[in-house]
Amino acid sequence: MSKHSASKPLIEDYHLLSYDVLDSTNEEAKRLAGGGASHGAVIWAKRQTGGRGRMGREWVSPEGNLYVSFLLHSDKPLEISAQLAHVAAVAVAETLEAIVGDACEIHCKWPNDILLGEKKIAGILLESFTTQDVIATSGRWIVVGIGINIESFPDHVLFPATALRDVGVELISAKIVLSRLVYNFMQRYDHWIKKGFADIRKSWSARAYKLGHTIEIVQPKATLQGVFEGIDASGALLLRDGGTLHTVTAGDVQLVAESCS
Repeated sequence: MSKHSASKPLIEDYHLLSYDVLDSTNEEAKRLAGGGASHGAVIWAKRQTGGRGRMGREWVSPEGNLYVSFLLHSDKPLEISAQLAHVAAVAVAETLEAIVGDACEIHCKWPNDILLGEKKIAGILLESFTTQDVIATSGRWIVVGIGINIESFPDHVLFPATALRDVGVELISAKIVLSRLVYNFMQRYDHWIKKGFADIRKSWSARAYKLGHTIEIVQPKATLQGVFEGIDASGALLLRDGGTLHTVTAGDVQLVAESCS
């Protein structure tokens, strides 16, 4: 068995690598994997100069917020490994709920955002790649990148944003949030490895943003509209358009004004 096997829980393998500045914690995770890093590395930067979100969008990364990536080696099929975005979302939500003190205000917005009220406070970027490490052990690596707005947030974004400081949370820092997030992620990751996706799906769905409401899914070549009915056993979004149930695996969720009549 590979020393990187995903059958080993992260709680045994966790080790933190801290940097003052990086281009991107996800990119550093990839470089470390290529140089022989082990499963369980957690890469934390106080500032990023080239942070990215989904679809290559810029992730503005000034000092004061949290930028962290978990480097994992997976022996699971790619479509199963994609569930790690939901694992991370639940861990982030649990972390923020404990800090904010109002669980009802924290929502999971499909596919990879966490909202505080109606505004984005965190995002997740999942990337998969293969490499050949120094002991010639091949396999798929998964990088789970997480950004949480603590001190500040960008003004010009596709979806309204906020930060912990903006909602009155004062005695908090990126280091404190990191320690709580790592603990929660380790617990959720270990549970996912041992028991699968069902409980993660339930926890994510309990926090799902606009569940049961009409939404739009904007994709590069099409826009779908319908009622958000939840996520399936793989993590894909279920959208009801009349008598048709669409299974959506990619896209951006947009709200639709609903009639009061």
